[in-house]
Amino acid sequence: MEIKNTIVGDHVRLRPLTEADMVLKVTWYNDAAVRKTLVVDEHFEQEKTMAWFRTLADNDARADFLVESLDGVPIGVTGLIDIDRKNKTAQCYCVIGEKAYWGQGLGTEIHSILFQWGFETLGIEKIWAHIRTNNPAIFRVVEKLGFQIEGTLRQDKIVDGQRIDLYHIGLLRQEFIPAHTRYELSSVSD
Repeated sequence: MEIKNTIVGDHVRLRPLTEADMVLKVTWYNDAAVRKTLVVDEHFEQEKTMAWFRTLADNDARADFLVESLDGVPIGVTGLIDIDRKNKTAQCYCVIGEKAYWGQGLGTEIHSILFQWGFETLGIEKIWAHIRTNNPAIFRVVEKLGFQIEGTLRQDKIVDGQRIDLYHIGLLRQEFIPAHTRYELSSVSD
């Protein structure tokens, strides 16, 4: 999906993901500490990730962003995937790859401005995700925003050779509790 906006919050900015950002994405997704928070098992390779990125322009079911500090330091990636226009739903993801930015409440803000954008710009009515049951930090983030646990997917994925449980969580538009005060959209060309 072609994203026409950069989203600016209180402490972070979300800008459309570029091919040059794939080096950081691969580095972050392959970091052992970061991987403990993810629901992925494969290790990322630069060439495959670049090839994957080139397919995004034609994919109307995704909106991917690079997360930057307001002074332009890349800190992670986020987005909405599995965007279902008919049912007005989307799955969300967020990876803060720069560990120096962990524990500062940025995950809450990143999700909050992304969700406002999804609800207002894309007309989404429900955002959902699968999160690890053993990741209390992400659960605190999503709970602040209004998410509800809709179910437990028992031993649903194999990650690092271990079967893990996942929560299926959902957020309805009318349940959304924004966790940001600043929300500005600027065109990508600005």
